[in-house]
Amino acid sequence: MIAGVLVAGGALGLNSCDGNHPEGVEADAREVRSVSLNGGNYEVVDYENNLFELPVDSTEVHVLEDSGREFVSRDVDTLWIKGETAERLGVDDAA
Repeated sequence: MIAGVLVAGGALGLNSCDGNHPEGVEADAREVRSVSLNGGNYEVVDYENNLFELPVDSTEVHVLEDSGREFVSRDVDTLWIKGETAERLGVDDAA
């Protein structure tokens, strides 16, 4: 079971701090191109082709139900992912 999974439900508005991020996503989070699972790590690639490896057991994951975009926090310990990505990775969205 994946620890720390939260669902950001309902219609997503825009974050008041940054008009480019869905509500609930940190204003300084970077948008990512892909999220995959490799062993015990999430492998995250941003749009600048930076690869981040986040340990599954210590990464907080939020499922964005109404977003077509995904994000990683600047301190690289939190992910905001699409519902289809959560399903593909087997992320349990029942917090």
